[in-house]
Amino acid sequence: MHTSSPAATITTGQRGRILAYQPSGQGSVSVAGIQHAFDVATHWRSDVAPAINAVVDVRFDAAGGLATVTAIPAQQLAQEDMAGAAKLARDKGQQLWGRAVSALGIQVLGALGVLIAGAFIFNTIGIRLFASVSRTYWQLLGLSADSLESFARDGGSGFTSAQFFFLLAIAACCATMASSHPKAALGKCAPLLFIVIHSSLLFIKIKGAVSDAGNAMGGIMGSRAARMAEQMASEMLGQVWQGLSFGIGFYLVLAASIVLAAYGIGEYKRKTIG
Repeated sequence: MHTSSPAATITTGQRGRILAYQPSGQGSVSVAGIQHAFDVATHWRSDVAPAINAVVDVRFDAAGGLATVTAIPAQQLAQEDMAGAAKLARDKGQQLWGRAVSALGIQVLGALGVLIAGAFIFNTIGIRLFASVSRTYWQLLGLSADSLESFARDGGSGFTSAQFFFLLAIAACCATMASSHPKAALGKCAPLLFIVIHSSLLFIKIKGAVSDAGNAMGGIMGSRAARMAEQMASEMLGQVWQGLSFGIGFYLVLAASIVLAAYGIGEYKRKTIG
């Protein structure tokens, strides 16, 4: 049996794929689109028999002749695929980050990071009505203010329209990555605009819920107690506001939104005036 000389120089392994294999021990392996004939007794270096379409490690001697063909374990191939996918994701992430830094600037990205952290991680509001609970801004967007009890106790159910529009407002901050039009810079004002609109609507809902509760009591007590019911509703509204406290998340979200809006307006002015 002929074997390669131990002293022969062997190149670094290359990936190949077995195209054909005969029971006689003769086969063909493709490396970079070039086919090479191999013999099991001479070139094969694995404990398992060659299999068609199997990925193998192929090495050549200094003269360019086939030296060894070795089967690659499936576990190693899986690890290499995972490493390749991780590298691709890392490269894509670096490209996206570079593009974001170029289009938005590190200050805007920092403000966006603070906004997201403030909305999803830190408590925005504490509620002490029927129970003492704390909510992040994201959770607050999922709450219902239709009744005081649900507002204080409800943990949020499903994905709400308010949460959708909040995500849309965050995405609008990146509009300059897709468009060079000066008005695209104003997308950075979207989070602040959303907060103002949502807070106003939330205030109206809470006030309406308190008023409804007071009217319900007045209905039970009779029409002669309407004025008393109105006073009770006013007192209940005061208790609601006293039962609310703002956490660090509120200040982070508000401050980041103001900073983003300032950057957006400043960028818009530079592009239109300067």
